[in-house]
Amino acid sequence: MNQQTLSNLATPAGRAAYQELWHDLIIHQRRAVVPALWQLWRMAAYGQEMRMTASDNAYRIGQRLGPRVGTRVFMEEVIVRHYFNNVQALVYFGAVILLVFLGLRFAGLMSETASLIGVAIEALMLLILFAVLFYAPEDEPIANGVAADAGAVDEEDDREVIRDVLREIEEIGTSYASLAMRLEQSARGQDDALRELSEKVSAIKGLNLLESHAERLETTNTLLAQLTSSIEAMNSRIDLLFGKEIEFHVRQELQKLVGRDVNNGEASPRAGVPGGEQP
Repeated sequence: MNQQTLSNLATPAGRAAYQELWHDLIIHQRRAVVPALWQLWRMAAYGQEMRMTASDNAYRIGQRLGPRVGTRVFMEEVIVRHYFNNVQALVYFGAVILLVFLGLRFAGLMSETASLIGVAIEALMLLILFAVLFYAPEDEPIANGVAADAGAVDEEDDREVIRDVLREIEEIGTSYASLAMRLEQSARGQDDALRELSEKVSAIKGLNLLESHAERLETTNTLLAQLTSSIEAMNSRIDLLFGKEIEFHVRQELQKLVGRDVNNGEASPRAGVPGGEQP
């Protein structure tokens, strides 16, 4: 086994050995990405010895870097170097999820609480991108003892990439603001529509009451007409009875008068016979 001693992982030789460790874990051993990244971070912060299974090399680290410097070395040598494009892709993927959630919210197929999940996902992706850009070095680190300018990406190109990313983030923020305004306008429109619908429903209920009142009035008019007809018939019968009663009284008076005249006529001849003889 070839064993070497490194002062720390922040030196060019230490960075080269650290890159060899990443290649051994990810490429040769084919470890899962998340556990391998966790092991690489612990090695950068607290590691004392590295062993390579592919090359059978071993490195003894004289000084540990600690969480702060170790995290910087981990971000520069692993995340920025090998996973920067993946982080950008995750940011765009989060933007797609957010747009889909907002579209479903505008269509009324998703609640407002569920649509906030898309905002949280995109915010997390932007936070990861911020961390990567924060630790991104201005120049590429020195690898294999070669000068930095030999394997470094041009500084102007890096700045242009960062400007493009910031410009895209600004455009995404502007689109979020406009979507939020549209969402607020849609909510106001829904409130107005609900208010107008409630007013129409109240008007329809009033019309139903008017119809019921009209039916009651019609029934009352019918009953009044029947009552009027009954009263008229009763008046006719009363008039008829009153006429018959008058006629009856007249007949009685006439009969009395006729009977009185007859009695008076019979009494007068009897009084003229002498001696009271019968004729």
